[in-house]
Amino acid sequence: MPRTERVDQTDQPTTSDHGPAEAIVAKCQAQQVGEHPFFVALRKRPADLSAIWLLMANVHAGISDHFVHWLAALIERIDDVRIASLVAKQLNDELGNGHFQEIHSTMLVDFLAGLEPFRNGFDNATALHPGRRLCESMTVIFGNRDPYEGVGALIVSEVFASKMDCCVGDEIRRQNAIARAALRWLEVHETLEVDHAGDSSRLAELVPKQGSSLAAVWRGANAEADALWRFLDEVHAIAALAQRH
Repeated sequence: MPRTERVDQTDQPTTSDHGPAEAIVAKCQAQQVGEHPFFVALRKRPADLSAIWLLMANVHAGISDHFVHWLAALIERIDDVRIASLVAKQLNDELGNGHFQEIHSTMLVDFLAGLEPFRNGFDNATALHPGRRLCESMTVIFGNRDPYEGVGALIVSEVFASKMDCCVGDEIRRQNAIARAALRWLEVHETLEVDHAGDSSRLAELVPKQGSSLAAVWRGANAEADALWRFLDEVHAIAALAQRH
């Protein structure tokens, strides 16, 4: 799904302009994240750990340090305790289920440390712009006065993440330069994000079939889909420029 193709084609959906939230999940599942030019380019050359560092450093800058706060705020604000329960399940996973060494942000720092020797001169001032911009976008979406926009964003982001993590895993399996201990984040995410993507289907089933909450879910889903695809566009532009130098 290119950046210009939103999850739903209606710019400002009303309750009669879109289908149920399950349609969001179907469209996300059909999206070929691996066909984004960033991943297509990676597959055409030997394993490029510099580009993987760039991607993961931006994931860390854009999401990792903020995601638990977005989820916690969503749990507090949502009016359906069933939705809150599913979001709390994901929050607990992010925080390691009480096992501090399994906190996802900590494991991502370890992954980045393993990739650090392949950083290839990228500086934070310019290289992390995509992540900072994604953080700004997601902060707005999850902080919207209607928490159902955050629900829509979460539905999209978990399906997208499961696909992107598989792409990263495919690239990492083409090399043997990174110590196995540094790959714990990826090993956990390749399994867990599939489960979280399944939770997206369960969340969608709980969204009202009409009314303002459904419209808000679609707005959040569209905004998140645009932000994530733009994020990959911007990471790809930086990686492509580095390849030319």
